Amino acid sequence: MDPSMLQQSGVQGVKYNMLAMTKLFDSMSKSCFSKCISRFNQPDLAVGEATCVDRCTLKFIQTAQLVTEEMQKAHETEIKQQQALQQMNQGFGGMGRQ
Repeated sequence: MDPSMLQQSGVQGVKYNMLAMTKLFDSMSKSCFSKCISRFNQPDLAVGEATCVDRCTLKFIQTAQLVTEEMQKAHETEIKQQQALQQMNQGFGGMGRQ
C-alpha cells in the first residue's frame, strides 16, 4: 500500500475518533446536566449536584470504554473469521492444480 494512502487513512481515523469523542462528550454533558442540575439560582453546584455529575460522567465513560472494548473484540473475531475463510478458499483452490 502506498505510504501516502496509509497516512491519509490514519488522518481519517483520527478525525473519526475526534468526532466520536465530541459526540460522546456532548451526549454526556446534556444527559448529566438534565439529570443532575435542578437549581439555577446558585452560582456553584450544590454537593448533591456535584456528586450526581461525578457519578453520571463516570458511568458514561465506563460504559463507553466497555462498548469500545466489545466492539474491538467483535471486530477482531470478524477479521479472524475472514482470514480463516480466505485460507480455506486458497486451500480448496490449490487442490485441483496438481
